[in-house]
Parts: sequence; C-alpha cells; structure tokens
Amino acid sequence: MMIKIMNRYLFIYIVLLSSWHNTCWGLEAAEILDRVQRRYGAGDFEAGFVQESHLKAMGMVDTARGRLYFGRPGMMRWHYKTPEEYFIITDGDTVWIYRPGENQVILGRAVDYFGAKKGGDFFTKPGELSGEFIVKQAPKEFQEKGCYVLRLVPRTEQPGLTELYLFISKETFNIARTVAYNAFGDITTLRFQSYIFNQGLNPSLFVFEIPRGAEVVQLKGE
Repeated sequence: MMIKIMNRYLFIYIVLLSSWHNTCWGLEAAEILDRVQRRYGAGDFEAGFVQESHLKAMGMVDTARGRLYFGRPGMMRWHYKTPEEYFIITDGDTVWIYRPGENQVILGRAVDYFGAKKGGDFFTKPGELSGEFIVKQAPKEFQEKGCYVLRLVPRTEQPGLTELYLFISKETFNIARTVAYNAFGDITTLRFQSYIFNQGLNPSLFVFEIPRGAEVVQLKGE
C-alpha cells in the first residue's frame, strides 16, 4: 500500500511555485513558474498519467496508469486503472482511498493524508511553497530539448523526497514529467498527457459514496 501511494505528494509539490530570482535558459525561474501558474490556476483540469517507480530494495519497477482530475478548492481524484484499479479522492476536507478489488475504503481527513496544507492549497496558494524548496537549474544530464528543467530540493529533510526534477514544456508550460528521488534510492517518474483545462468538472467527482458492505478503515495520524 505504502509503495503504491508513496507519490501522493508529487503532483501536489510540483505545481505553482513562485518567488525565485535565479535565471535559467533566458527566463527567470519565477517567470517560468508564473506561466505555469497561469496555465493551471484559472480553474479545473484533468490529465492522463503514467507512474513508474524504480524500487531499489525490491529490485523491481512498478508501473501504473490512470487519470487525474483537479478542482477547486483543493479537490482531487486520482483514478489508477492499471495494473490495479483504485481511487484517491478528496473534496479538500475528507479523503477516501478505495480499492474495488478488496471492497475496502480508507477514510480520513485530507490534512492527515496530504499534510498540513491539505493537498489543494499547493495549487491555490503557490507563494506558501517558496520557502520549502531550494530551486536551481537542473544539471546538464537532465536537460531536454523542448523543456525547462528545474531541480527542487526540500529545505528540511524529507526521507520520502530528497530531490525533485520538473520538466516543463516550453511551448505550453504544461508539466510534462516529474522525476523524484527518495532517501532509500527509489526513483519515481510521473508523466502527464492529454490535458484538458477548464471544462467545468462536476463537483460530484470529488465526493465518494461508500459502497454497501465495504470494509471501512479509519486513517489515523499524518
């Protein structure tokens, strides 16, 4: 369970950072991220994703595919479709993690699952993240044609996230890919595609009705 969902913070952490003044590739990082904010900040969006986790201790690669939906304020729906179907859904206050194959729902507060900022705040209040990461131009080996590449390092130690690379499309300022490293030597890549912006997603996407007979497990602590 923890391996499958250890990247719940990744897409939250990568979007809408601001207030840096270092220069990269002719544009200041603050300008690049301001354009990312404008791209994502107006309303809802959805995107397909592929998550690839290289798990060092287990000597294996775990790949999952699905679709992400984001609404405001702080509403998200991660629908993992393969290899196992499950959902991570939040309305900003409550979080539901549903595994249909096991007919099990983990239920709790969004703040306990996503952390103090409750997930959605990372999208709606980008200025609050400016003190959490050191942002630099990515090393040459990470450079990629058609993308701006930023390296983010948490200012406080986080075993689950030691550094994060953002690949931002120069053409659209969509986040095309993220690559995250943790203290255990694991590498997780998230690729995003087929974005659809501002279509007026139904708020019911972000509320989950627990099926009759499902096992309900209470989420405790952060």
